[in-house]
Amino acid sequence: MDTPRVLRLSFEIRIPPGLKANVHGNRVEAAVAAFTGAVQGLAGSVFPWADRIVARHSWSYEWFSGQDDLPLPATERNTVPGPVAS
Repeated sequence: MDTPRVLRLSFEIRIPPGLKANVHGNRVEAAVAAFTGAVQGLAGSVFPWADRIVARHSWSYEWFSGQDDLPLPATERNTVPGPVAS
């Protein structure tokens, strides 16, 4: 069975809180098209094995968001062994 492989890159273009700018939908759509076109133009030359790109996009007000990086307890299955003492 062939194994699917995906290179995923993620970018967030953020407007600083408190900036008094009214960003209209047509400007957001133009930015999406420009970023997508730039990536599409580069993809074939910098990653020639790819047969397509999937461009996800959204525009939202982020009233609440979070990300937690939570370490799990070390086990023999998730720990890289250290060098062997000689």
